[in-house]
Amino acid sequence: MARGLTHHPHTDTGAELAPEAHAIVRTGKALLSCGAETYRVRLGMEQVAAAIGIEWLQSHVTLSELTVTLFKGASFRTQVGNVHSVGVNGDKLSQLERMTAELASGSTPRQVEDRLDTIDAREKLYAPWLQALCAAIACVAVAFLNNAWSVEIAGVFVGAFLGQFLKALFGKARINVYLTTMIAALLAAFVYMGVTAGLSWLVHDTSTHGAGFVPALIFLVPGFPLVNALLDLVKTDMTAGLSRLAYAFMILGSASAALLVTAWIGGASPDPLPPPALPGPVWWVLALVASGVGVAGWSVMFNVGRRGAVLAGCVGLAGNAVRLVMLDLWAAPAWLAAMIGCLVIGALATVLGLHNKLAGVTLCVPAALIMVPGASAYRALTFFSEGNFADMTTNASLAIFTIVGMAIGLSLARILSNQTWIFDQRRALGA
Repeated sequence: MARGLTHHPHTDTGAELAPEAHAIVRTGKALLSCGAETYRVRLGMEQVAAAIGIEWLQSHVTLSELTVTLFKGASFRTQVGNVHSVGVNGDKLSQLERMTAELASGSTPRQVEDRLDTIDAREKLYAPWLQALCAAIACVAVAFLNNAWSVEIAGVFVGAFLGQFLKALFGKARINVYLTTMIAALLAAFVYMGVTAGLSWLVHDTSTHGAGFVPALIFLVPGFPLVNALLDLVKTDMTAGLSRLAYAFMILGSASAALLVTAWIGGASPDPLPPPALPGPVWWVLALVASGVGVAGWSVMFNVGRRGAVLAGCVGLAGNAVRLVMLDLWAAPAWLAAMIGCLVIGALATVLGLHNKLAGVTLCVPAALIMVPGASAYRALTFFSEGNFADMTTNASLAIFTIVGMAIGLSLARILSNQTWIFDQRRALGA
């Protein structure tokens, strides 16, 4: 229940609450469609409800549906909303969070609808080709951090650019998201394989170039659904969390199937690559630059504004620097380094988001993507295709526990920065 909403007994349905119900549900649908987690969707609807004079609000939210019951005086009304397209739009998400937080008490449903109309009318900040270019640069950054160099980086750049551009075109045409993911993954992986094979032939390189397969497909990782699912589960919003988690795993499964096919056809090797032959200080400088630039690239792909992209890049650079120091200098386990790095990311994203009126999730999700364990995930899939289940289990466990560590770090940051995540202030119906 939102702060400021009071509880009174209710007996009659109220058709006169239809404008209020529509404004509240539309706000929730807008937040859902832009990538907000369940807690933020509920908070936004409660802020609107309090501003337009609703006394009490109950809501049920899943990945693509929400049900709201609102009460005022002796009247109540229940309304259901459906979101047909689940995506990410960092610019609109920040605008919606700002609108719900700043809505003045005594506002009317019409005023809320007008604000929503203005936000809905906002065009994407970047052209599809520019988003594809920035996604390709971000994928290159991940590839470098996974020991890719020269030939692999060229293949990752071309494959990720074409894959993301195709994904954007298919998304605009509203083609099934899982089919879109699989086709974009196939395109990116085959292009990567073709570019690396061609360049290898030119320079007489006999390497199998496996380090870049997963980074070429990182643009398909459902970062927002994964992070939001884990935050929902921490908040005990089980229905929403599990539905988001299932959606994320379906996306990952579609991309993994395409990766398995291309790796098998190309005869890719699961052997890890050594780091590029660079002096230590040079490698560290390049790694930090890759961290910041890569995260900024993800932010552009998620339609985060320029200031938000720069801030996200700084957050990602700081968090990944902590992770790399723990891995390379302190020999910490990968999962622990990822957890502490994501704790830093979550804390910085919360502080910078509040001070710059940006949705914190639009800063922390792109920053966390730079830590995705692409190399171990690729080796696990390759060993699976070869029937080598012992090595597959080892690498899959490393990838899974690294991702779990990332989730724990982000969740801890949220819990420590918001008292409503420490104390459950929700009241049951009739309490």
